[in-house]
Amino acid sequence: MEEKNLKNSTHLPKVISGIDTLYYFFESNSAYADFFTDLLQQLEENKKRFEAQELAYENRDLKVDINTHIFEFNGKAQGFYWFSHFENFFSVGFKDSLINVGVHDIQIQLNAIGIYTLGLKNLLHLTDTIFKNITTGYKPITRADLNIFVQADLSWLHKDMFVSRKRKYITHTKEVSSKYRLQTLYIGKDPFLLRLYDKQEELKNSSKKEMMYQYFKNNGLDTDDEIFNIEFELHRKFMRTYRIDSVEDLLIVAEKLFKECIDAIRLVDLSTISSNSINNSNRYKAQTHPLWEYISDSYHLKEFLSENKPLLKIKRPKYRYTVEQAIQEHIELASRAELNDIIVDEQFYCEVLTARDKVCGSVFRELYSQNKGLVSDSAVGAS
Repeated sequence: MEEKNLKNSTHLPKVISGIDTLYYFFESNSAYADFFTDLLQQLEENKKRFEAQELAYENRDLKVDINTHIFEFNGKAQGFYWFSHFENFFSVGFKDSLINVGVHDIQIQLNAIGIYTLGLKNLLHLTDTIFKNITTGYKPITRADLNIFVQADLSWLHKDMFVSRKRKYITHTKEVSSKYRLQTLYIGKDPFLLRLYDKQEELKNSSKKEMMYQYFKNNGLDTDDEIFNIEFELHRKFMRTYRIDSVEDLLIVAEKLFKECIDAIRLVDLSTISSNSINNSNRYKAQTHPLWEYISDSYHLKEFLSENKPLLKIKRPKYRYTVEQAIQEHIELASRAELNDIIVDEQFYCEVLTARDKVCGSVFRELYSQNKGLVSDSAVGAS
């Protein structure tokens, strides 16, 4: 589907909205310590059985039973013992509650096979059920990818067609293209990243191809046609700025958050501004592209109810460092210096300047010239 057709409502593409990735913690309860001990015992017994028969084994050969569900051992990383659900619906990590006490004991990573076969709502219910005996139910979120599959060829897009409220997002861009067309476009970086890519190209040699094709067909997409994925990778630091702390917090505002992301990194119609504006920093004056408006309006999570309340961003308190504060700090510095027989004079500031770069040096020179007229030599430690 070409750009010109997207401006015609009769050519608007079919889409599927969703959450493509979800990572979170579980808060453990008082039963967790005994559970963790039993878990390690199961692993050790598995190893001894192989060793007793002098059989070679890999991590995945070591299996444990958790609430009647079988898990395969993946190995240990960053203090966590990692396991995969036997149907590979999700991965889970457990750690000793007495080690690294500032981090929750249980990590969950939902896998694509679980999300696209069971559905996100059913998969969350499954993890809640399996671990209900060792958790409080509180699930602090660490990462979520909000995505929308689009039945259209979007290879005509390029990084210069995107503008952002934050300049630093645009400075972190990456395009991956074949000889003839765009395959992947990245804008931004952790904790907020836009990723747009050719899903058909990604699935060519993927073990998930059959599963994803069935998912697309079940939701009305033609697997013989172009399919692109537009997704926003959001990490905890970004979500906390919108008061999103838990999985439940995300689910009730996900639709509004997706629209906020669309507004934060905007696809624009360059034909609505002059060629001169395209080549300078005025691209932000261009109108939002009709495709982007359509994508924003089309994102809906049918599995979850959204709350009809505004998505509020936490405003950072403004802090202004005043001349009066600077003078007070220098008076305190002078007092400490005088007690230790250090002379704070013009030579002292010159020595400071040599340790600073030219930009910061100019600030110190101005600061000294101001203080020189406000604080006497005796007040700054002259004997």
